[in-house]
Amino acid sequence: MPDSTSTSRMVGDDVIEGRQRLVFVNKGDHYTLSTLGVFADGVVLWRFGSTDLDGLRAAFDDGTLTLTPPEGASLIITGTACGTVPALESWLTPELVIGELADEVDDLNGRPDSSRRCWNALLAYAANPTGANLEIVRELYHAVPEHRRIYMLGDMDQNDVPVRILLAEVGETIPARHPDHPLTVTPEARERALDYFRRSEAGVARVQAQRVADGPETTVPLVVGGHVYPNGWPDPAGLEVLQIDYPAAVTHGGREYASVMHAYWALSTDDADWHDRIAAASRGLDARTLGEDAPRRPGWPAARLGAMAALLRDKFERHPAMAATLLGTGDARLLYNDWASKFWSSSGANWLGRLLELARSELATRQ
Repeated sequence: MPDSTSTSRMVGDDVIEGRQRLVFVNKGDHYTLSTLGVFADGVVLWRFGSTDLDGLRAAFDDGTLTLTPPEGASLIITGTACGTVPALESWLTPELVIGELADEVDDLNGRPDSSRRCWNALLAYAANPTGANLEIVRELYHAVPEHRRIYMLGDMDQNDVPVRILLAEVGETIPARHPDHPLTVTPEARERALDYFRRSEAGVARVQAQRVADGPETTVPLVVGGHVYPNGWPDPAGLEVLQIDYPAAVTHGGREYASVMHAYWALSTDDADWHDRIAAASRGLDARTLGEDAPRRPGWPAARLGAMAALLRDKFERHPAMAATLLGTGDARLLYNDWASKFWSSSGANWLGRLLELARSELATRQ
């Protein structure tokens, strides 16, 4: 399987998820070991190079990148060691690496990768075993990186043997799961392979139905927050009412505050003067600016989630029209955009998005 780890990069205010692995970079008089990253938008990065998968292929072709520097070449592993390259062998080729990275891009975007595309074609062929459908299977099977084909069915008792049986001619001898024990393809073997995929489809359908018995496992994300309106909020406002700095009075401990933002930052300090100055700020963003400079009350990091949850709950109970807007987001995953805090923002823990989802769910149970 691919030897990669998660990474990300910022493009404007957006976080682009990616995967990274190691590769050797040819620097002319020496080689360096560097990370090679591929991202959901198709960008490929290494050290100071930026390209796409076609550019990556060209970099392998012209020797800029390699999986196996020549024996005896100078090697520098930045911050760790230097010396000469020993005799290296890679179980991969550049094309196999590129195939893996293409699968990673599909996975990062929630699309079927090469193995899943072949699997879907196999189910279609099992349901309607025509020559045309078999040719689709053949094409998609050979599009799966060769070293990943044994994993494509997720069945280590079979590997990819059922696929190879279907792609072989009757009477042809092919390696079985153990290459030393070849298998001669018979009409019965082909029928068993077809039945394997028919049973697999039925089993997958049963498991999927059980997994989503109480609703979908994942939902379409919806970005909220992050908007600033120096000349005043839109009227009528839309999703802007979900922002914690939107002017909507809330109460806590018997005191009223102009917005959730005012209340949150005022409650974050135990200094009465700072509390009152924050509460009196003209805008929510001004309340945050003051609050960031105020002395923090002891234990606030442990209490802040509960405080924010209580304030959001009060806001939507007191303002039915805003509650209706929140309920109107359905079951969408809410990604809260807050440039000032990774704790609250979807660029980090997304706690504001998650608390909004909780408040929405609580409202839905009372309908």
